[in-house]
Amino acid sequence: MKLSPNFSLHEFTSPNDHMPPAEAHMQNLKALCELALEPLRAQLGRSIQITSGYRSPAYNKSIGGAPGSQHCAGIAADIAVGNGDAMVIAAAIASKIPAIGGIGVYPGRGFIHIDIRPRIGNKPTWWLQEPSGKYRQLNLAEKAKLKLKGAVL
Repeated sequence: MKLSPNFSLHEFTSPNDHMPPAEAHMQNLKALCELALEPLRAQLGRSIQITSGYRSPAYNKSIGGAPGSQHCAGIAADIAVGNGDAMVIAAAIASKIPAIGGIGVYPGRGFIHIDIRPRIGNKPTWWLQEPSGKYRQLNLAEKAKLKLKGAVL
């Protein structure tokens, strides 16, 4: 099933998750694709690989996902972008798309998280996962590097 011109439902579901998205989740996934992923794809100038999309609460828990994950609402996607500058550039571009309200950076893992939660003060919420697995807000040096790439912080 197509969610938007370039994204299909099968990209957002895991064969290991036995609970399909409900209708409300489907509407959220369509909004995620239309308002965030399609514009990001156009600005990156290339296709986007979804590494994690919708997750049922049970599946999210089984894989160690964050409690209350935006993935369970169908408003988040983890996308493969590569490491280093590719990650910084993709995150900076994502920050300029008004519908994107959350951006998570995962150095060394080759993906960023984006979601369409509401923005706070017209800016996205940013976080970083450290190698230890702990999450934290970006520090000033990290924000400065992103700012150089044009990110909205």
